[in-house]
Amino acid sequence: MQDTNLLVWLPSPMGDAILCTPALRAIREHFDSGKITFFANSVVRQVLSPCSYNDAWLEQKKNNPFAISKELKKHKFTHAILFKNSFASALAAYLAQIPSRTGYVREKRGFLLTGKLYPAKLPNGKYKALSMVDYYLAIASGLGAQINDRNLELSIDPSAKESLRVKLPELFNTDVPIVIFVPGGAFGPSKCWPSNRFAQTADRLIAEYNATVVISVATNPAEQKIAQNICRSSKYFAQSQQQDSKRKIISLAENPLSLGGLKALYAMADMVIANDTGPRHIAVALGRKVVTLFGPNNPAWTDTNYENEIQIIGNVHCAPCHNPICPKNKHFCMESITVEVVCNAAKQLLENKRKQAKIYTRQEFAEISEFFFIDPAYKSAFDTLGLDSINAVFSFDTAKNLKKKNLARFRSRLQFEIKLSDTSEPLTLFLKRYDNPPIRIQLKNWLATHGRKSCASVEFEASQRLTEAGINTPKTIAYGTQTAAIFEKRSFVITEKIPDAEALERKLPDFFNGPVTVKNLKLRRSFISQLADFIKKFHETNYRHRDLYLSHIFYNDNGSFYLIDLARVFKPFVFKLRYQIKDIAQMYYSSPGKVFSRTDRMRFYLHYASRQKLTTEDKIFIKKVLNKAKQMAIHDARHSRTAPFKS
Repeated sequence: MQDTNLLVWLPSPMGDAILCTPALRAIREHFDSGKITFFANSVVRQVLSPCSYNDAWLEQKKNNPFAISKELKKHKFTHAILFKNSFASALAAYLAQIPSRTGYVREKRGFLLTGKLYPAKLPNGKYKALSMVDYYLAIASGLGAQINDRNLELSIDPSAKESLRVKLPELFNTDVPIVIFVPGGAFGPSKCWPSNRFAQTADRLIAEYNATVVISVATNPAEQKIAQNICRSSKYFAQSQQQDSKRKIISLAENPLSLGGLKALYAMADMVIANDTGPRHIAVALGRKVVTLFGPNNPAWTDTNYENEIQIIGNVHCAPCHNPICPKNKHFCMESITVEVVCNAAKQLLENKRKQAKIYTRQEFAEISEFFFIDPAYKSAFDTLGLDSINAVFSFDTAKNLKKKNLARFRSRLQFEIKLSDTSEPLTLFLKRYDNPPIRIQLKNWLATHGRKSCASVEFEASQRLTEAGINTPKTIAYGTQTAAIFEKRSFVITEKIPDAEALERKLPDFFNGPVTVKNLKLRRSFISQLADFIKKFHETNYRHRDLYLSHIFYNDNGSFYLIDLARVFKPFVFKLRYQIKDIAQMYYSSPGKVFSRTDRMRFYLHYASRQKLTTEDKIFIKKVLNKAKQMAIHDARHSRTAPFKS
């Protein structure tokens, strides 16, 4: 193939160009004696250089296909390999009279190509999610190249490392881990994890590993602001700015590097924590340990099966959406990724104990029999009990029956234990079963939830949505629904007991019962403020509980609140205020008068409403809450019961 003169038109995003390197290597090996010229923009050229896969570079300075074709024609190329998918790239190669033109049939450019590849599609016409590594390797394979090696690869110019030594000397000759954060993303803000969480992660890594954290951002104002916000939120950054103090957080917003310098920096890193953006691929190509945070984009598009990467995926109900800017009022996907999850992933990699390649923030469920879904981690334990179908669930009787005087006849509640392994501690689970619920109940559910849902799925879906919004609920283990025609026949949901937690109705923290001291008063006030924040956050999701008594609010030893009994939770289209008043009235009603003073209740409301003092609107709201609580108390009096708030 001595006479071959190949033009390889590279993709323009930096990350895609790096994902292309296995295909470039395969093409170089196949056309070993031919001349290969890469055509790309300056950013791609910088990130891939130095490169042994080509003989020459042509830098793309214009986008006009007619001007480009004029330039390409001078070089008398025999082949054009178009990794770029645009119509303009195929048109330019055609106008340049390059005899062989290979690429994917996209953007209506098929008639301009001589070697045509067709991307896989789903039945709905959308492109099937396929790793871009394999997508590009298919082009190399179509040309006859061997495609056994999927590893990404980049090289570093030795002079770039020396320049880095001059710019950031503190990173050299150090025995502490260097961790790089990539908190931005050219795609758009929807890919970005919150800055305050990067700051908290930095503080944890510094405290636990004495790490040096480098914040790697582009030179544009948006990313520089992200870096500033991280620094401002970190307690260690102020310390690192003090004179004679060794810097633990270094921001490249203040000291930008060239792409060559950036590669040299990444080659030194012990770990990189990145949004799903181009520099993440630099880290993978240089063999670094990587934690990647995914939200709006499907991880399958950029998967490399890299053994030193942990992907944390915000697989919420609205993801992947592929929107550069989140259209929701809350950034569910990225906010579902907690600092705890990221720090645990970092710990696994830093200590060479990777347990899993992917971590999903939303549970994944597998259908093990018809309409029976379960968290796969619990399947073997359920198999031991014979719980592998809806019929088995409804005939299951080796459990404690949690009978309740006012429990509807079509409902049953059971408690049982499982063990995930021979050496693990038993886990307590709760099973709720709905057997032939009355049609009027089903219709009320459909109306309230704006869709045809079973009794169990109402509770399951509310739990999932609230968890995504940051509201703690019991962990769902399994669920299922069996229908007859359009109506529900049977449904169930199984949840795990909240560890080390108790309902506020049964047990309040000790400082409510102990002697009145300054310390206890401070703890009481802090607790009331935290409870108000929790209920406010719940109502900000636009959900209403309709049974928001203290018996349905749990509190654990770590200071976290949980909502349980979500069977009536819904999002009202109308009467939102009415149901908000009802929720607060139920809390007021169920709060014992002997424990919570009028001052405590006012403190709760002011914090809940984010007020320093009451407005006229607040006074009207409170009056309605009190009236509702009084109506409930009158009902109690008729049945010879005393309302808790009157006790």
